[in-house]
Amino acid sequence: MTQSGARREVTGVILTGGKSRRLGQDKVLLPYRGEPLVLHVHRILGELFPRVILVGHPRPELEALGLACIPDQVPGQGVLGGITTALDKAATPYIFVAGADMPFLTPSLISGILRYRAGADAVIPIGPRGLEPLCALYSTSCTPSFRQSLLEGVRRIVEALEGFVVLSPKIVPKEGEPDPFININRPEDLKILKNGSV
Repeated sequence: MTQSGARREVTGVILTGGKSRRLGQDKVLLPYRGEPLVLHVHRILGELFPRVILVGHPRPELEALGLACIPDQVPGQGVLGGITTALDKAATPYIFVAGADMPFLTPSLISGILRYRAGADAVIPIGPRGLEPLCALYSTSCTPSFRQSLLEGVRRIVEALEGFVVLSPKIVPKEGEPDPFININRPEDLKILKNGSV
């Protein structure tokens, strides 16, 4: 299968999260390179996948940007709940999940993760800070286990994937390049958006 054919089997998913309580403002709307951060991430995924959906807490500000957001089927279940909703709503065998607050996400990083797809139920890369489930590929084969895990009160993705084939390629940024997995969570992280680096 060609690379473009493989991408047609994948829906791009942006998790827009909750209400950014730690940051004190809606991080997905923060400006980055002349546009809201969520539009920056949407554009990157749109370069790779025929369909990109948003999952998380809907708000009018996203609709004003032309971005419809699918609410979590069961609110308050964290990342695992968002991924499970995305798997249910995607019409493809796989989804690629990214956080809406990842300024250094690149098409080449995503393409590299997709290369490990064959025979895997999930591809969760290992970055400088460890496993990165918010920049990862998931198969619909995971859906039943994820649903059951949520019913049992399990929130950790790694625990919900027990018994599945999970590949975790190690991805190290090139010298001088920022960690592509960095996201914006705290007020002190805002300097990353202003400086364009860590």
